[in-house]
Amino acid sequence: MTGLDTLAERWERAREALKNEGLGPVVVCASGVLGRYGLANYLTGSFPDPKGTYVVFGSEAPPVIVARSPDERLRWELYGNALVETTYPTGSSHLAVLERVAELIDAQQDCRPPAAAAAGGRGLPWKDHQRLTELLGVANLPDVYPLLNQIKRFKTPSDLQGMGSAIRMAEEALDRFVAQAYAGMTELEAAAMIEAMLPTCLVYVSAGPYLSQAPTERSLDQGDVVTVFVEVANADGYWVELGALVAFGRVAGDRWTLAEKIVDTLRQAERHIVAGSRASGLACELDRLVKATGHPAFGYGHGVGIDEEPPVISRGDHTPLEAGTTITLHPSILKGDMSLAVANTYSLHEHGAVPLSSHPYRIYRIP
Repeated sequence: MTGLDTLAERWERAREALKNEGLGPVVVCASGVLGRYGLANYLTGSFPDPKGTYVVFGSEAPPVIVARSPDERLRWELYGNALVETTYPTGSSHLAVLERVAELIDAQQDCRPPAAAAAGGRGLPWKDHQRLTELLGVANLPDVYPLLNQIKRFKTPSDLQGMGSAIRMAEEALDRFVAQAYAGMTELEAAAMIEAMLPTCLVYVSAGPYLSQAPTERSLDQGDVVTVFVEVANADGYWVELGALVAFGRVAGDRWTLAEKIVDTLRQAERHIVAGSRASGLACELDRLVKATGHPAFGYGHGVGIDEEPPVISRGDHTPLEAGTTITLHPSILKGDMSLAVANTYSLHEHGAVPLSSHPYRIYRIP
């Protein structure tokens, strides 16, 4: 569980940013897993309820988690962070939750109340925003999601240790899958085998053209080169992505050549992860590398850390790549009816990027 020193550092950075913008208490809305839990987890060190959690973070007091109902007390006592208070509404209605949020914000406002700000991975639900503005007597709750997400991008040594721990979980799951896999199992069976070894995760297994689609009943047969993606968050919320290729039996020359090309593309792409460059520039380099061997199949990568983060590695995102941040790259090649992809997570430093895993550079073999 995330410790007090790490949380205190995060709170200080967030408060400084809010103060500079003239903003006060923030209500954070979290409603799901990927792309929806990051800010709540960043401030509290625990996963929010995937069905909806509010966190109130002020300029003085530590954040407070507002549970959805009094019946959830046991859940938060077992799985919440003991360093962060959890409070409960007086009733089980959603209005009671919003009233408790408003009470916490009001309690932190002095005679010259600062502006309350709302943030969430997909924004504050419109009806909740409307009701909270009524309860607080304000015209609007400005969204500071981009501001706080920018702070969250920069990792401390403790954060990098957490991401390393998450990568090791993904590697161990992939290693155990390779040890137990057999020709004839389906994509779904393979994905389920990996998922059984992990907590919060997304697992993709594809024996055909890989376009980031869900696993199917298609069997993994002799001669297949299979794309295996493991995306996982550990208990502290650190999200990493790892993708490798697994070959079943004797593989035809064209398939093996494509597999080697996508691994080499990832290696070459790493050389272009340079602090001070931009996400759009890295996307252009990846586009050039992939088009030299086939056709790009889908997105090249994005920021990771606590949840997915900016930037998106695309031609339209000009966010600087900065030392202290972390990203994942997952280039893919589509050629004819074949498509393969690999993925790795990187820590950016002044002089380049450090891959967190060596697994994507090896093509695994199943006899």
